[in-house]
Amino acid sequence: MNKKLPAWFGTKRLYNENFENHECAIILWEVLPIHNRQRLKVRFINSNSKNRQGIRIAIDVGKGNLTINGELGTEFVLWEDTCPKECEVECLSDEGYLSVYNIFERNEQGIMRRNSQMAYSGMILEQKGNIYRYYCNDTGKNTDFDKLVFEIELL
Repeated sequence: MNKKLPAWFGTKRLYNENFENHECAIILWEVLPIHNRQRLKVRFINSNSKNRQGIRIAIDVGKGNLTINGELGTEFVLWEDTCPKECEVECLSDEGYLSVYNIFERNEQGIMRRNSQMAYSGMILEQKGNIYRYYCNDTGKNTDFDKLVFEIELL
């Protein structure tokens, strides 16, 4: 049975409260304000984890879609090891919100499972103008937030 999501879901940034003593806020689910037909670039900078690293990028609210490398969809999973290091995205969104969060895949009892939004998952944001750089943790409280580093540049 599906739970009804709050009306604000997908329209504002969510924080991971499990890092209460950290020197800065840890983003669990990023929501970037965009305009209709917004173009952006996604860049994978670095990864440092035994787990496979990636991001989920989506139009979660209202009508809209994304186009990446000629493919059309409302959401995409981009893996650092298989995605080009830089790709351009076009966003069509009648509400003006783009959702982004880090994901990872790990071996759990012989089965590779995709995970996100874990107790100690999250991202630290460093913003310079229209470039948003994210330093990610996949799992575990003791971290340097270096498991995945990626950027989104609004064009």
